[in-house]
Amino acid sequence: MAVALKGNLDDFGVAEIFQLIGHQRKTGLLEISSRMGPMRVTFDSGALVFAAPVGDSPDAPLGDFLVRCGLIDESVVHEKIRESRASARSLTDLLIADELVADRDMEATSDLMTRETLFTLMGMTGGAFEFLAGPVTHALAPEKLMVAEQVLMDGMRMQDEWLTFVSDLPGESEVLEILVSVDDYCDRLEDGGQGGSDRVRRVSGFVNGKNSIRQIIDRSRLGTFVASRILVDLRRAGLVDGVSPALRRGGKVRRAGAMRVFGFVRLALAAGVPLILLASVTAGLFLQRLDARSWRGQAIAYRPLEEARAQFARQRLHNLLEARRHGTGRWPHSLDFLSQGVWGEEEGLTQESGSAYYYMRRGDGIVLLAPRR
Repeated sequence: MAVALKGNLDDFGVAEIFQLIGHQRKTGLLEISSRMGPMRVTFDSGALVFAAPVGDSPDAPLGDFLVRCGLIDESVVHEKIRESRASARSLTDLLIADELVADRDMEATSDLMTRETLFTLMGMTGGAFEFLAGPVTHALAPEKLMVAEQVLMDGMRMQDEWLTFVSDLPGESEVLEILVSVDDYCDRLEDGGQGGSDRVRRVSGFVNGKNSIRQIIDRSRLGTFVASRILVDLRRAGLVDGVSPALRRGGKVRRAGAMRVFGFVRLALAAGVPLILLASVTAGLFLQRLDARSWRGQAIAYRPLEEARAQFARQRLHNLLEARRHGTGRWPHSLDFLSQGVWGEEEGLTQESGSAYYYMRRGDGIVLLAPRR
């Protein structure tokens, strides 16, 4: 008997649902309904099999994505869906058998549909869900299944990054055009070998002044998140911009020309300002070199003999103070005694009022002894 799990997304979000299904290794079908339309996600032992919007028929969402990606005409999809209902064969089998869509393109489109549905689900607020546990049938190999926890982490990361650039993305119906070639931009792009420049060229290839942002995203087959981020980066760099619907007739050529000039000016300023600064510095150094004869340089004062004498004087004063303390048993209160000698008389090894040095014979030699105190 199948076990159902129902709830409200305001109380139990999509992230919590995915986490629960992944931890408990559940198998079944998750259906979510919201203002963005119904969606369906299939799980096998906690791993995600596929995700798709709910259409009029099981194959309708995939057919819609094939049309949006530019792989097939909409009329052909409708014809094959009718044939699928009559023959009990799937849309995928019919299109591949008739060589209308290549097998690899079909697989890539199915994967894109899953990723796009998951991206929409992760940003969804409000709605209801129902999980019906039970066996599911699919032809995917186990290594191609997606771990629910990993899907959750990737989805949350993309939603966080999405908020950092979505404000600079025009509406999906806005038409974009190329202002400046992206070749130099791609050559300077440092992507660590991740194919970033190839993706930029792929997206920009559909920016032709006719395609809308939604069409550019769909035909690039990179997904809403990746393609949108590339478009925002190109727009921020001044390489692409939107064409206003009011200027699309008559004024489009003038506006496009003006925007191209503006783009070239921006690039010229970006490249020219450093050169101007470098030229200014070079000219200044050249003029200073011409006027070098009039300079009055100041040599660095370094007199080693004077420094040695000063150091010797400091050491001598230190030694005199030490001798005064050892001779009198106390430190002097001032340096007045230095004018009369260490002991107040002529400088010498001993005080005149004290005992003199003396010597004694010891063995075969003579030993000099200190004065008696």
